[in-house]
Amino acid sequence: MLLYCNSDSYGVMSDTKNRYSEYLGELLCATTVINNGLGGCCNSRIMRTTVRDILDIRAHSTDQILAVICLGSMIRNEWWNSDKTLPKEFTDGHFESFQIHGVGVNRQLPYYQFAQEWYRHYDDEAEQTNLFKELVTLTSFFKQQQVEYVIFAGNNVTYKPMDYHAPFIKTFADYIHNDPDILDLNNFSFTQYCLQQHIPFDKDQWGLHGHHGELAHKDFAKFLFNHYNKLS
Repeated sequence: MLLYCNSDSYGVMSDTKNRYSEYLGELLCATTVINNGLGGCCNSRIMRTTVRDILDIRAHSTDQILAVICLGSMIRNEWWNSDKTLPKEFTDGHFESFQIHGVGVNRQLPYYQFAQEWYRHYDDEAEQTNLFKELVTLTSFFKQQQVEYVIFAGNNVTYKPMDYHAPFIKTFADYIHNDPDILDLNNFSFTQYCLQQHIPFDKDQWGLHGHHGELAHKDFAKFLFNHYNKLS
């Protein structure tokens, strides 16, 4: 089996080099573990790089694949930074994510005006509708590529409940809510699970929304393993 993980910082940061990706890989006896998460990234980056990576993997491998996707904050977006110098190993072009606390009042940021306008027009219903549509597309792609998956929020504080019976989202929401491998985005998250027994190692900086250490990642890997076995 090949274990593929993608996320924002919650899936890549720990107080050691060990994250849930490494521990889950051990539990699954995976021959290969790929963690392509990136701190501070938006959901568009997570989904785009996931699709690209899976296509690249499938181009030369028919191995069983489990994709573990940890979604990022809803209040992030991205822009195309054509002035950015890219490392050779960087394969996602000039996309660069931003988030509200990273913009602040720094008017020198090249994307400041774009970010301010995006946040000014931000709407939870619009963003969730688009996210649900993207999740339907992503999971359909997984099924077409014969990839097993589990999807959850890293921190569900920005995933606010809304009227999922509204006609513009109901069809998407019914699909999402009936998929047992998309964990409840309103009521479950990586951080929420970890906080039952653990405290973020960087709590002084980020409070209870901070990042968790090795022991929390190990416990979460066991949870993912049990979820996978229950539905397999």
